[in-house]
Amino acid sequence: MPARTSIALNFRAEAYDFPDGSVDAGTVMSWLDKAGYAMAATWTRTNVVAAYVGNMRFQHSVPVESTVVVQARLIRTGKKTVHVQTRLLLPEQLDEDGQPTVATQCVLIYTAVNDAGDPVPVPPWEPTTEGGLARRALAERRGVEHRAGEDALDTAVFPEPEDTSAEIVTLRFVASTKEVPRGGKVPGGTVLRWIDTAADVCAARWVGAPVVAVFAGGVRFLREVRSGDLVEIEARLVHTTKRSVYVVIRARTGSRTSREMHSFAHGVSVMVSTGPDGKAREVPAWEATTAEEKVLEKMSVDLVELRNRVVYEWARS
Repeated sequence: MPARTSIALNFRAEAYDFPDGSVDAGTVMSWLDKAGYAMAATWTRTNVVAAYVGNMRFQHSVPVESTVVVQARLIRTGKKTVHVQTRLLLPEQLDEDGQPTVATQCVLIYTAVNDAGDPVPVPPWEPTTEGGLARRALAERRGVEHRAGEDALDTAVFPEPEDTSAEIVTLRFVASTKEVPRGGKVPGGTVLRWIDTAADVCAARWVGAPVVAVFAGGVRFLREVRSGDLVEIEARLVHTTKRSVYVVIRARTGSRTSREMHSFAHGVSVMVSTGPDGKAREVPAWEATTAEEKVLEKMSVDLVELRNRVVYEWARS
């Protein structure tokens, strides 16, 4: 029986979990990861771990008490990686063409691993349709672009909290066993939810009002987090426009019995605060003044701009 190249999962959020009536971005991210994981693991027939998350554009809010459909499909395989395109549909909300509204979409990359966590070869995907060939060609051309901004963040210098006027929020906690459904390791979707929470708190404190994510991207997973590990998520304001706040997230982890911490993920989120009319409101301005702040700001803005250019449309197969 040939391996599947696409999959769809249904999700539903209950109102008591989201009293404001909309599902938060972190939960949406976790749904996309679950579908992406299922697609990648189905193709490789082994376990996979998240390695990269491309730009997530949150185009429409997801209402509670409604069933959503998350589609995932294969767009490329590497020697040890699987590239998956995902999108979240709102079947109860139709667009002008009578099709389900697309709430968000993104590309995720997974690495196939064995029981010891070591990378293993991936069965190659050879598309047979015109659409499949086009998707793979596009993914191959843009592979280099995906790494540009993330590599820059790897080498960025982050000013100490006392040396910057930027809003900085650090969340520290122990990875709960409730967060670990797969082999004692925290799944990528859970990490994405942590990242969204930290970015939300940071931006909301700066704005002084609730915020929502409109973009999250360039998330690279550098190492795995295990149940019981100490986790530290730092969210730092790096740029503001008239109506948005850019936040860089750095995540570190380590044993509870050691002072040594290791980076395990980083990325950028863009948050806005909406008014009663649903439109983004003006936010307090922040200006980078030191050389380190200006470099970090430029890296983050460039990464978001690059991700907005590297968009994978959901073309027909």
